[in-house]
Amino acid sequence: MPSTIEQTFWFVERCVSRLDPLGVLHSRHMAITERGSQIVIREMTADDLREVHRIERAAYQDAWPARAFQEELRNGFAQYLVAVERDEADGPGAETERGRGWRAAFGRLFSAGRRERLLGFAGAWFMVDQLHIVTVAVNPPAQGRGIGHRLLLACYDLATEAELGSIVLEVRESNARAQQLYEHFGFRTSGRQVGYYKDNNEDALVMETPRIDAAYRARMEALREQYTSE
Repeated sequence: MPSTIEQTFWFVERCVSRLDPLGVLHSRHMAITERGSQIVIREMTADDLREVHRIERAAYQDAWPARAFQEELRNGFAQYLVAVERDEADGPGAETERGRGWRAAFGRLFSAGRRERLLGFAGAWFMVDQLHIVTVAVNPPAQGRGIGHRLLLACYDLATEAELGSIVLEVRESNARAQQLYEHFGFRTSGRQVGYYKDNNEDALVMETPRIDAAYRARMEALREQYTSE
């Protein structure tokens, strides 16, 4: 049996090798064209933080302080994604956005100048054998367009790319709408965190997916097909 130190080095190597700051690994993140615009999931950057913080304050009563996102972007065991809408003429086609190799990566370095509207974001931590989704938020005017679904699919991609066994998150006990969304993605309540939300001392329900096996992968790919064909 490997020592604790050996296990720690294995875990660090496993996670770091799968965190790609240029986004090359996320080849399945969706670029969806609708009504002359394109919705793209990409990695969050420091340039996004002002709008991210505005959206979180609009979506949540217990919003994180702005500096928390700055610190999280420097966290090597975390990944933050944004859903953005681009005018179809401004951004590359889906194939370019999902392209592989140094040319696609190099092109993404200069994507900040595109005219984009940030619709939502998600963040997750890489645990030993689990992806922990710590935040998902959609700009209220953009709700009802499937943005949350696409962000959850992107988080699923993070888990599979890192070869993690399952995905877990917390949700307010009173937030029935979010619970229904998570159940649609296979999450089930597995526990409770008493007084988790400090603004009103509300409990959090801990929701977790089943093991990411062949059956769960098939379910998620069916959902991906559904949301990319809409």
